[in-house]
Amino acid sequence: MNFTEHTKIREEKFGTVVFDTLTEKIFITDQIGGDILRLIEQGKDLPVILSVLHDNYDGDEQNVEKDVVEFIDQLKSSNIVSV
Repeated sequence: MNFTEHTKIREEKFGTVVFDTLTEKIFITDQIGGDILRLIEQGKDLPVILSVLHDNYDGDEQNVEKDVVEFIDQLKSSNIVSV
């Protein structure tokens, strides 16, 4: 999983900003979304992302997995990441 070539990411005080230079759309995410984006940027795959988030945040493992998969699916459907 990688970011598409037209995706720019920047950390801000209020969260992580994702800018799609192709469509000029801006997405803003919270700290957990920012963590997922950083892990993707580091080249981590889904099992590693799930493990890191489960270690860093409280929550049921199944709920964490469901939320992460939904978030990544949104990134894919918005052409922010590619497989």
